[in-house]
Amino acid sequence: MRTPAPLGSLGFEKLVNAVVDYAIYMLDPDGHVVTWNSGAKRIKNYDAAEIIGQHYSRFYIPEDIARGLPVAALEAAREIGRYEAEGWRVRKDGTRFWASVVIDAVRDDQGQVVGFAKVTRDITERRDAQLQMEQSREQLFQAQKMEALGQLTGGVAHDFNNLLTAILGAAELARRAAGDNPRLMTLLNGIAASARRGSVVTQQLLDFARQQPLEPEEIDLTQRMGPIAALLRHSLRGDIALVTEVQTNLWPVEVDPGQLELALLNVALNARDAMPQGGNLRIAANNVSLNREVEGLAGEFVALSITDTGPGIPQEILPRVFDAFFTTKDQGRGTGLGLCQVHRFAKHSSGAVTARSPPGEGATITLYLPARRPQLGIEQKAAEDESRLRILVVEDDMLVAEYAAELLQEMGYATRVVHNAGEALAALEREPRFDLVFSDIVMPGGLNGFELARKIGDLHPELPILLTSGYNDNTTARASALHIVPKPYRFDDLQAALSQLLEFRRA
Repeated sequence: MRTPAPLGSLGFEKLVNAVVDYAIYMLDPDGHVVTWNSGAKRIKNYDAAEIIGQHYSRFYIPEDIARGLPVAALEAAREIGRYEAEGWRVRKDGTRFWASVVIDAVRDDQGQVVGFAKVTRDITERRDAQLQMEQSREQLFQAQKMEALGQLTGGVAHDFNNLLTAILGAAELARRAAGDNPRLMTLLNGIAASARRGSVVTQQLLDFARQQPLEPEEIDLTQRMGPIAALLRHSLRGDIALVTEVQTNLWPVEVDPGQLELALLNVALNARDAMPQGGNLRIAANNVSLNREVEGLAGEFVALSITDTGPGIPQEILPRVFDAFFTTKDQGRGTGLGLCQVHRFAKHSSGAVTARSPPGEGATITLYLPARRPQLGIEQKAAEDESRLRILVVEDDMLVAEYAAELLQEMGYATRVVHNAGEALAALEREPRFDLVFSDIVMPGGLNGFELARKIGDLHPELPILLTSGYNDNTTARASALHIVPKPYRFDDLQAALSQLLEFRRA
């Protein structure tokens, strides 16, 4: 068996020179460059003839030179044997890179420092990835913090609005009984006004918890599509053709226009990156009527579909495309938040978003946005006509239930009060002659107001349901095509909502 020959100084020099990922070179005791390997040339762009004999401080940025860092680094290596650090360094062309640096003192047999061995590595990409990860973690932490704050303020708002509902209800009833007493009427008006101001404060807390509340307005996409297409064209490459197709008599939608443009831009940018060789991007807008086939949505919507001609999305990752921070792009080209924003926008707009990618047919992202529904013209009915109507009140708060029943009776309705969903279902089974169910959304006992409404819809599809909530957030209600009146509700608002539902039932 042959024993390998020991690596001589010439062989060692070749080994060091073969290393291209690390700049490895020697310094004399004063810091001048003595040797230079191929990795140093690749990272710092200097040829050996240009740099040997020069002081190594030329690799430092001016700010570090002014602080005396090059000299301090050599002194630290001289005293303790090694110096390690990370920081900005400068290439020959003046560009900066983030470096990991190690300086080792080289001593002779008597222990005297005869020079330094210096190793530098360019870790800019690793640093950028680490910073991006930290930023993503911070964004996730902020999102979780805001979600927790939203849940807290939502719970507070619910309880607070229950109290405000009782106060407003009592004030409304007392004002009707006050007669011509001006002093008493002034006091009651002050109570009602204070309660309404409390409701505004609660809504402001909820808006803060959502951080950036949407500001929806009615939008005619037929007119808006032109400016949106112009915006997208500026963000696409010249080898991508943009085509828009808008259905005739397209329904208007009720969304935040700025967030809509941002959502479409995010989808378009993802499509652009999926077509590096160019292609076609098609945006189509059509009226659709849904019956819970898309994420449980029911009612009239406008479907905005963005289709590209790229390679498509692999089926195994298709369910994750709307996840926060999930991306298949190369490092530094995406954070994974673009489609997440689209999903958030759709949900907060009482709509939905879907992704479809048949093999070999590109990808289609479809936004379902709620269409603006016309208000029903309702003729006021005489109290004697409505006195025969019976309303089942479902409210777990005893005080609120009492005032709700009194308000309804003041309107001329007959009422029956129960305090949870189970009692409501039992009452409907025993006494089927109810004309409407008026239920709180948040209740104990396993079923909330939405779940109760679904069960009633299955058992008594003709029975109208009016929901109420202290959260002042009608997103879920609108997505479920249910009617909701926010707490604290006023006499006139509650009466109008009830009249609308009962009139619609009679039509």
